[in-house]
Amino acid sequence: MVRVVGHLDLDYFYAQVEEVLDPSLKAKPVVVCVFSGRTEDSGVVATANYLARDLGVKSGIPIVVAKRKLQGVDAAMIRMQHEKYEAVSERVMSLVEENVDVLEQTGIDEAFFDLTDSSNGDFEQAKEIGEQIKRLIVKSEGLTCSVGLGQSKVVAKIASDYQKPNGLTVVVPESTVSFLSSLPVTKLYGVGPKVADALEAIGVRTVGELSRTPVQDLEAKFGRKLAAYFLAASTGSDSEPVSPREEPTQLSRIVTLKQNTSNAEVAFEQLSEAIEDLHTRLVSRGVSFRAISAIAILSDLTVKTKSKTFEAPISDLATMRDTTKRLLTELSGAAGKEFRRVGVRVYELANSENQASLSQYLG
Repeated sequence: MVRVVGHLDLDYFYAQVEEVLDPSLKAKPVVVCVFSGRTEDSGVVATANYLARDLGVKSGIPIVVAKRKLQGVDAAMIRMQHEKYEAVSERVMSLVEENVDVLEQTGIDEAFFDLTDSSNGDFEQAKEIGEQIKRLIVKSEGLTCSVGLGQSKVVAKIASDYQKPNGLTVVVPESTVSFLSSLPVTKLYGVGPKVADALEAIGVRTVGELSRTPVQDLEAKFGRKLAAYFLAASTGSDSEPVSPREEPTQLSRIVTLKQNTSNAEVAFEQLSEAIEDLHTRLVSRGVSFRAISAIAILSDLTVKTKSKTFEAPISDLATMRDTTKRLLTELSGAAGKEFRRVGVRVYELANSENQASLSQYLG
Protein backbone atom coordinates (compact mmCIF):
# COMPACT_ATOMS: atom_id res chain seq x y z
CA MET A 1 0.00 0.00 0.00
CA VAL A 2 1.28 3.50 -0.88
CA ARG A 3 2.16 5.56 2.17
CA VAL A 4 0.18 8.78 2.65
CA VAL A 5 1.78 11.37 4.94
CA GLY A 6 0.42 14.80 5.81
CA HIS A 7 1.83 17.96 7.33
CA LEU A 8 -0.34 20.61 8.95
CA ASP A 9 0.84 24.16 9.61
CA LEU A 10 -1.41 26.66 11.39
CA ASP A 11 -1.17 29.93 9.45
CA TYR A 12 0.70 32.81 11.21
CA PHE A 13 -0.45 31.12 14.39
CA TYR A 14 0.07 33.60 17.25
CA ALA A 15 -1.17 36.55 15.20
CA GLN A 16 -4.15 34.60 13.87
CA VAL A 17 -5.18 33.63 17.42
CA GLU A 18 -5.14 37.33 18.29
CA GLU A 19 -7.33 38.08 15.24
CA VAL A 20 -9.85 35.46 16.37
CA LEU A 21 -9.97 37.01 19.84
CA ASP A 22 -10.33 40.51 18.40
CA PRO A 23 -11.77 40.45 14.83
CA SER A 24 -11.04 44.17 14.38
CA LEU A 25 -7.35 43.23 14.08
CA LYS A 26 -7.93 41.48 10.73
CA ALA A 27 -7.98 44.85 8.98
CA LYS A 28 -4.55 45.93 10.21
CA PRO A 29 -0.97 44.64 10.45
CA VAL A 30 -0.59 42.48 13.57
CA VAL A 31 2.81 41.82 15.13
CA VAL A 32 3.21 39.46 18.10
CA CYS A 33 6.35 40.37 20.02
CA VAL A 34 8.63 38.86 22.65
CA PHE A 35 9.59 41.85 24.77
CA SER A 36 12.83 41.46 26.71
CA GLY A 37 11.89 44.13 29.25
CA ARG A 38 15.17 46.01 29.12
CA THR A 39 13.64 48.93 27.23
CA GLU A 40 10.20 49.66 25.84
CA ASP A 41 11.18 48.40 22.38
CA SER A 42 13.75 45.74 23.19
CA GLY A 43 12.96 42.22 21.98
CA VAL A 44 12.08 40.44 18.74
CA VAL A 45 9.09 39.69 16.54
CA ALA A 46 7.64 36.21 17.15
CA THR A 47 5.28 36.27 14.17
CA ALA A 48 3.22 38.67 12.07
CA ASN A 49 0.11 38.46 9.94
CA TYR A 50 0.35 38.78 6.17
CA LEU A 51 -0.52 42.50 6.14
CA ALA A 52 2.53 43.11 8.34
CA ARG A 53 4.69 40.75 6.28
CA ASP A 54 3.81 42.67 3.13
CA LEU A 55 5.33 45.73 4.84
CA GLY A 56 8.57 43.88 5.57
CA VAL A 57 7.93 42.66 9.11
CA LYS A 58 9.30 39.12 9.55
CA SER A 59 9.78 36.74 12.44
CA GLY A 60 13.05 37.26 14.30
CA ILE A 61 13.64 40.92 13.45
CA PRO A 62 14.07 43.40 16.35
CA ILE A 63 10.90 45.10 17.54
CA VAL A 64 12.46 48.51 16.96
CA VAL A 65 13.04 47.58 13.29
CA ALA A 66 9.43 46.36 12.96
CA LYS A 67 8.13 49.65 14.37
CA ARG A 68 10.28 51.56 11.92
CA LYS A 69 8.82 49.60 9.02
CA LEU A 70 5.31 50.26 10.32
CA GLN A 71 5.81 53.95 11.02
CA GLY A 72 2.65 55.87 10.13
CA VAL A 73 0.63 52.63 9.84
CA ASP A 74 -2.24 51.69 12.15
CA ALA A 75 -0.67 48.45 13.36
CA ALA A 76 -1.12 46.30 16.48
CA MET A 77 1.99 45.35 18.47
CA ILE A 78 0.94 42.57 20.88
CA ARG A 79 2.91 40.96 23.68
CA MET A 80 3.24 37.19 23.22
CA GLN A 81 1.38 35.19 25.88
CA HIS A 82 2.50 31.62 25.45
CA GLU A 83 -0.06 30.00 27.74
CA LYS A 84 -2.90 31.36 25.62
CA TYR A 85 -1.44 29.90 22.41
CA GLU A 86 -0.59 26.57 24.07
CA ALA A 87 -4.22 26.09 25.07
CA VAL A 88 -5.42 26.69 21.50
CA SER A 89 -2.70 24.42 20.11
CA GLU A 90 -3.65 21.57 22.41
CA ARG A 91 -7.29 21.77 21.34
CA VAL A 92 -6.37 21.80 17.64
CA MET A 93 -3.93 18.90 17.94
CA SER A 94 -6.45 16.82 19.88
CA LEU A 95 -9.05 17.47 17.18
CA VAL A 96 -6.65 16.48 14.39
CA GLU A 97 -5.53 13.39 16.30
CA GLU A 98 -9.13 12.15 16.32
CA ASN A 99 -9.26 12.27 12.50
CA VAL A 100 -5.93 10.69 11.46
CA ASP A 101 -4.15 7.37 11.95
CA VAL A 102 -1.10 8.77 13.76
CA LEU A 103 -0.21 12.33 14.80
CA GLU A 104 3.31 13.57 15.44
CA GLN A 105 3.29 17.11 16.82
CA THR A 106 6.54 18.89 15.96
CA GLY A 107 5.78 22.38 17.26
CA ILE A 108 3.07 24.49 18.82
CA ASP A 109 1.64 25.19 15.37
CA GLU A 110 2.57 22.21 13.22
CA ALA A 111 2.40 18.43 13.03
CA PHE A 112 2.89 15.45 10.75
CA PHE A 113 0.15 12.84 10.41
CA ASP A 114 -0.30 9.50 8.68
CA LEU A 115 -3.41 8.69 6.63
CA THR A 116 -2.26 5.46 4.98
CA ASP A 117 -4.81 3.17 6.62
CA SER A 118 -7.78 5.55 6.75
CA SER A 119 -7.32 6.47 3.07
CA ASN A 120 -6.36 2.96 1.89
CA GLY A 121 -3.36 4.56 0.25
CA ASP A 122 -5.68 6.60 -2.00
CA PHE A 123 -4.65 10.26 -2.31
CA GLU A 124 -8.15 11.33 -3.38
CA GLN A 125 -9.55 9.92 -0.14
CA ALA A 126 -6.66 11.51 1.76
CA LYS A 127 -7.47 14.88 0.19
CA GLU A 128 -11.07 14.61 1.40
CA ILE A 129 -9.82 13.89 4.94
CA GLY A 130 -7.45 16.85 4.71
CA GLU A 131 -10.31 19.13 3.64
CA GLN A 132 -12.44 17.83 6.49
CA ILE A 133 -9.68 18.55 9.03
CA LYS A 134 -9.34 22.10 7.72
CA ARG A 135 -13.10 22.65 8.04
CA LEU A 136 -13.17 21.25 11.58
CA ILE A 137 -10.37 23.58 12.72
CA VAL A 138 -12.14 26.61 11.27
CA LYS A 139 -15.43 25.59 12.89
CA SER A 140 -13.84 24.81 16.26
CA GLU A 141 -11.26 27.57 16.60
CA GLY A 142 -11.81 29.99 13.71
CA LEU A 143 -8.27 29.27 12.47
CA THR A 144 -7.03 28.48 8.98
CA CYS A 145 -4.18 26.10 8.31
CA SER A 146 -2.17 24.87 5.37
CA VAL A 147 -1.95 21.14 4.67
CA GLY A 148 0.41 19.17 2.46
CA LEU A 149 0.01 15.51 1.46
CA GLY A 150 2.69 13.32 -0.07
CA GLN A 151 4.41 9.95 0.13
CA SER A 152 6.96 11.10 2.73
CA LYS A 153 7.44 13.60 5.54
CA VAL A 154 9.80 15.72 3.45
CA VAL A 155 7.31 16.00 0.58
CA ALA A 156 4.36 16.69 2.92
CA LYS A 157 6.19 19.49 4.72
CA ILE A 158 7.25 21.18 1.49
CA ALA A 159 3.70 20.81 0.14
CA SER A 160 2.13 22.45 3.20
CA ASP A 161 4.22 25.55 2.51
CA TYR A 162 3.37 25.60 -1.19
CA GLN A 163 0.02 27.46 -1.09
CA LYS A 164 -0.01 29.45 2.14
CA PRO A 165 -2.15 30.65 3.75
CA ASN A 166 -5.13 28.27 3.92
CA GLY A 167 -3.77 25.94 1.26
CA LEU A 168 -4.10 22.23 0.54
CA THR A 169 -1.46 20.75 -1.75
CA VAL A 170 -1.47 17.10 -2.79
CA VAL A 171 1.66 15.59 -4.34
CA VAL A 172 0.86 12.14 -5.70
CA PRO A 173 3.73 9.63 -5.96
CA GLU A 174 4.01 9.83 -9.75
CA SER A 175 4.42 13.64 -9.58
CA THR A 176 6.85 13.72 -6.67
CA VAL A 177 10.12 13.98 -8.60
CA SER A 178 8.83 16.69 -10.94
CA PHE A 179 7.32 18.61 -7.99
CA LEU A 180 10.64 18.64 -6.15
CA SER A 181 13.16 19.01 -8.93
CA SER A 182 13.01 22.76 -9.60
CA LEU A 183 12.79 23.78 -5.94
CA PRO A 184 15.83 25.38 -4.26
CA VAL A 185 17.67 23.00 -1.92
CA THR A 186 16.80 25.31 0.99
CA LYS A 187 13.25 23.93 0.80
CA LEU A 188 14.51 20.61 2.17
CA TYR A 189 14.36 20.16 5.92
CA GLY A 190 17.85 20.48 7.40
CA VAL A 191 19.29 22.61 4.60
CA GLY A 192 20.07 25.99 6.12
CA PRO A 193 22.26 28.76 4.69
CA LYS A 194 25.57 27.07 5.59
CA VAL A 195 24.62 23.71 4.06
CA ALA A 196 23.17 25.50 1.02
CA ASP A 197 26.48 27.33 0.54
CA ALA A 198 28.38 24.04 0.80
CA LEU A 199 26.08 22.44 -1.79
CA GLU A 200 26.43 25.41 -4.11
CA ALA A 201 30.21 25.00 -3.89
CA ILE A 202 29.80 21.63 -5.63
CA GLY A 203 27.34 23.00 -8.17
CA VAL A 204 24.08 22.04 -6.45
CA ARG A 205 21.35 24.69 -6.19
CA THR A 206 18.10 22.81 -6.83
CA VAL A 207 16.59 19.64 -5.41
CA GLY A 208 16.79 18.05 -8.87
CA GLU A 209 20.52 18.77 -9.09
CA LEU A 210 20.94 17.26 -5.64
CA SER A 211 19.16 14.06 -6.68
CA ARG A 212 21.61 13.65 -9.59
CA THR A 213 24.76 14.28 -7.54
CA PRO A 214 27.00 11.18 -7.20
CA VAL A 215 26.72 9.76 -3.71
CA GLN A 216 30.50 9.71 -3.28
CA ASP A 217 30.63 13.48 -3.81
CA LEU A 218 28.02 14.03 -1.13
CA GLU A 219 29.68 11.60 1.29
CA ALA A 220 33.02 13.35 0.83
CA LYS A 221 31.41 16.67 1.70
CA PHE A 222 28.84 15.75 4.35
CA GLY A 223 29.47 12.18 5.52
CA ARG A 224 27.57 8.97 4.77
CA LYS A 225 24.50 9.58 6.96
CA LEU A 226 23.70 13.07 5.71
CA ALA A 227 24.48 12.11 2.11
CA ALA A 228 21.96 9.25 2.32
CA TYR A 229 19.33 11.62 3.71
CA PHE A 230 19.93 14.18 0.94
CA LEU A 231 19.49 11.58 -1.81
CA ALA A 232 16.33 10.13 -0.25
CA ALA A 233 14.83 13.54 0.48
CA SER A 234 15.59 14.89 -2.97
CA THR A 235 13.58 12.09 -4.59
CA GLY A 236 10.81 12.04 -1.98
CA SER A 237 11.71 8.48 -1.03
CA ASP A 238 12.69 9.09 2.60
CA SER A 239 10.96 6.54 4.81
CA GLU A 240 11.04 8.17 8.24
CA PRO A 241 7.79 7.14 9.96
CA VAL A 242 5.24 9.41 11.58
CA SER A 243 5.75 8.74 15.29
CA PRO A 244 2.88 9.07 17.78
CA ARG A 245 3.18 12.18 19.89
CA GLU A 246 3.90 11.82 23.54
CA GLU A 247 0.99 11.96 25.93
CA PRO A 248 0.22 15.61 26.74
CA THR A 249 1.49 16.99 30.03
CA GLN A 250 -1.63 19.10 30.37
CA LEU A 251 -5.20 19.34 29.09
CA SER A 252 -7.29 22.48 28.81
CA ARG A 253 -10.52 23.96 27.50
CA ILE A 254 -11.32 27.65 26.92
CA VAL A 255 -14.69 29.14 25.91
CA THR A 256 -15.70 32.57 24.65
CA LEU A 257 -18.40 34.12 26.82
CA LYS A 258 -21.66 35.30 25.27
CA GLN A 259 -20.77 38.76 26.54
CA ASN A 260 -18.02 40.18 28.73
CA THR A 261 -18.72 39.87 32.44
CA SER A 262 -17.08 40.31 35.82
CA ASN A 263 -19.55 37.88 37.41
CA ALA A 264 -17.71 34.64 38.21
CA GLU A 265 -20.99 32.72 38.57
CA VAL A 266 -22.08 33.67 35.04
CA ALA A 267 -18.66 32.81 33.64
CA PHE A 268 -18.61 29.47 35.43
CA GLU A 269 -22.04 28.46 34.11
CA GLN A 270 -20.87 29.03 30.53
CA LEU A 271 -17.66 27.08 31.23
CA SER A 272 -19.52 24.19 32.88
CA GLU A 273 -19.99 22.10 29.71
CA ALA A 274 -16.29 22.49 28.84
CA ILE A 275 -15.31 21.24 32.31
CA GLU A 276 -17.45 18.14 31.79
CA ASP A 277 -15.86 17.61 28.37
CA LEU A 278 -12.39 17.91 29.89
CA HIS A 279 -13.34 15.39 32.57
CA THR A 280 -14.51 12.98 29.85
CA ARG A 281 -11.13 13.34 28.12
CA LEU A 282 -9.35 12.57 31.40
CA VAL A 283 -11.44 9.44 31.93
CA SER A 284 -10.95 8.24 28.34
CA ARG A 285 -7.16 8.67 28.65
CA GLY A 286 -7.10 7.02 32.07
CA VAL A 287 -5.30 9.92 33.73
CA SER A 288 -5.75 12.08 36.80
CA PHE A 289 -4.19 15.40 37.78
CA ARG A 290 -2.43 17.07 40.70
CA ALA A 291 -2.87 20.70 39.67
CA ILE A 292 -5.66 22.76 38.15
CA SER A 293 -5.83 26.35 36.89
CA ALA A 294 -8.66 28.68 36.02
CA ILE A 295 -7.79 30.85 33.02
CA ALA A 296 -9.30 34.25 32.24
CA ILE A 297 -8.69 36.28 29.10
CA LEU A 298 -9.80 39.77 30.06
CA SER A 299 -11.49 42.51 28.05
CA ASP A 300 -8.08 44.03 27.26
CA LEU A 301 -6.91 40.55 26.06
CA THR A 302 -4.46 40.06 28.92
CA VAL A 303 -4.37 36.56 30.45
CA LYS A 304 -4.72 35.87 34.16
CA THR A 305 -4.62 32.52 35.96
CA LYS A 306 -5.22 31.11 39.42
CA SER A 307 -4.05 27.63 40.35
CA LYS A 308 -4.36 24.98 43.03
CA THR A 309 -2.17 21.92 43.64
CA PHE A 310 -3.45 18.85 45.49
CA GLU A 311 -1.46 16.51 47.69
CA ALA A 312 -2.47 13.46 45.64
CA PRO A 313 -3.72 12.97 42.06
CA ILE A 314 -7.48 13.24 41.60
CA SER A 315 -9.92 12.99 38.71
CA ASP A 316 -13.47 13.40 40.04
CA LEU A 317 -15.76 15.89 38.29
CA ALA A 318 -17.14 17.46 41.47
CA THR A 319 -13.69 18.55 42.60
CA MET A 320 -12.92 19.95 39.16
CA ARG A 321 -16.11 21.99 39.17
CA ASP A 322 -15.84 23.25 42.74
CA THR A 323 -12.18 24.19 42.43
CA THR A 324 -12.62 25.94 39.09
CA LYS A 325 -15.55 27.95 40.41
CA ARG A 326 -13.57 29.05 43.46
CA LEU A 327 -10.53 30.02 41.36
CA LEU A 328 -12.70 32.01 38.93
CA THR A 329 -14.21 33.88 41.88
CA GLU A 330 -10.71 34.76 43.08
CA LEU A 331 -9.78 35.92 39.58
CA SER A 332 -12.87 38.11 39.26
CA GLY A 333 -11.99 39.85 42.52
CA ALA A 334 -8.39 40.52 41.52
CA ALA A 335 -8.60 41.12 37.76
CA GLY A 336 -10.13 44.60 37.76
CA LYS A 337 -11.51 44.00 34.25
CA GLU A 338 -14.30 41.90 32.74
CA PHE A 339 -13.82 38.34 31.53
CA ARG A 340 -13.90 37.87 27.74
CA ARG A 341 -12.99 34.16 27.67
CA VAL A 342 -12.55 31.69 30.51
CA GLY A 343 -11.03 28.26 30.72
CA VAL A 344 -9.72 25.44 32.85
CA ARG A 345 -6.41 23.62 32.64
CA VAL A 346 -5.31 20.44 34.44
CA TYR A 347 -1.67 19.40 34.61
CA GLU A 348 0.86 17.25 36.45
CA LEU A 349 -1.02 14.34 34.89
CA ALA A 350 -0.69 10.80 36.21
CA ASN A 351 -2.11 7.39 35.40
CA SER A 352 -5.48 7.09 37.14
CA GLU A 353 -5.27 3.36 37.75
CA ASN A 354 -5.83 2.59 41.41
CA GLN A 355 -6.14 6.34 42.23
CA ALA A 356 -8.58 7.25 44.94
CA SER A 357 -10.93 10.22 44.91
CA LEU A 358 -10.07 13.39 46.79
CA SER A 359 -12.66 12.67 49.49
CA GLN A 360 -10.44 9.87 50.85
CA TYR A 361 -7.64 12.36 51.46
CA LEU A 362 -9.82 15.02 53.08
CA GLY A 363 -11.17 12.72 55.72
